[in-house]
Amino acid sequence: MAREALSKQETAPKTKPHPPEEESSLRGTFVSVLILGALIVGSWAAAFWLYLSRG
Repeated sequence: MAREALSKQETAPKTKPHPPEEESSLRGTFVSVLILGALIVGSWAAAFWLYLSRG
């Protein structure tokens, strides 16, 4: 019984490697991270400016 399972595994078709993804999807991710970072830095700068103006 174990040999039958092993022989089925050996005869199973091997999966083909995926083709490389296009760089456009990575470019979109990079732009999204830059926008998010700009929002975080902008929020921090606004809060810091408010702190200095009230001090």
